[in-house]
Amino acid sequence: LYGNHLSGAIPPQLGRLAQLRWLDLNKNQLSGTIPPELGNLARLEALDLSTNQVGGSIPPELGRLAQLEWLALWGNRLVGAIPSELGRLAKLGVFSLYGNQLSGAMPPELGNLSYLQMLMLGGANDFSGCIPGELQGVWRSDLDTLELPFCGAS
Repeated sequence: LYGNHLSGAIPPQLGRLAQLRWLDLNKNQLSGTIPPELGNLARLEALDLSTNQVGGSIPPELGRLAQLEWLALWGNRLVGAIPSELGRLAKLGVFSLYGNQLSGAMPPELGNLSYLQMLMLGGANDFSGCIPGELQGVWRSDLDTLELPFCGAS
């Protein structure tokens, strides 16, 4: 459903689509919040809600998406901290929260994301503290733009 000029809230009923593997709602005019029910999509491999007007916080329930390889929430109006539960997404290879209004410390659990190949956290986000040291080796990232030290680095 990429780029279809969809508007309004993301329906929580999408969380009932048990066989869904890819949900791409990128480049629409969706608003409201991310429904926690999306955390019920046990087979989901990719979730892309980028370039919408989605606000509120990232639901910790997304940490239940054990098959997720792609999580793109960039270019929205998300606020608050990154939930530590996202550190459970063991298969995650692409993770982008670029260009939101997220803040707070990065949860150390993000260091568990050992398959990350792309990590984008910059833009209007305002993180504090340090970056989990395990993320230092991510192949493609914008971590240098955050001007934060790596945890445990001297």
